[in-house]
Amino acid sequence: MLINGMTIHGDSYLGSLISIKFLALNHFIHPFLQMEKITFHHFLLTKAEEEDEIKRYGSTFPERRRREMIEKRAEPPNLLQLFPWEINKVLNANDVSSLGVLELTPEQVYEHILKHWEADMVAKVLNGKQIPIVILDVDTDTKHSLFFKKWPQDENFIFHSSWMNDFVKRRNLQEGMQIGMYWDLRISCFKFSILNN
Repeated sequence: MLINGMTIHGDSYLGSLISIKFLALNHFIHPFLQMEKITFHHFLLTKAEEEDEIKRYGSTFPERRRREMIEKRAEPPNLLQLFPWEINKVLNANDVSSLGVLELTPEQVYEHILKHWEADMVAKVLNGKQIPIVILDVDTDTKHSLFFKKWPQDENFIFHSSWMNDFVKRRNLQEGMQIGMYWDLRISCFKFSILNN
């Protein structure tokens, strides 16, 4: 049998096939297991090295540069964040009612939102003021302007203003549906998606 320009005979076929598969697999994983060499240049001496040089050459010792070679494992590739939806919520009756608000718990807000915001924005929200925010619906690629504030009745936080028209009615949101949201640091806005109908 002819494989890749090589003639394989009889019993050696199975062993050769295994070797070929191993080589093919090794070709894909090798870059991630590979060690890479890095050279560091030391321009400044440590105190002990400096004192040793003075003893050896006097106060006018020659300027020397020390090099050091180390090996480290090649860094793995940066993986895409496949599930960025930090805030998961199953919509309840209030979220889709005439109240026109989406409610989040303090845990969701402190853990996934406020830690990304500037101190002045956080202070405004915690003091009961509403701040304008943008939500990008990634399912429809549309942007929507809403307000975010602390709910005066309890410790929860709400999105309001156009939540009813822009999301509940437009996306036909219903009780029991699961949505996902997260704060995108790169563009300073929320991202939204329906995760489960």
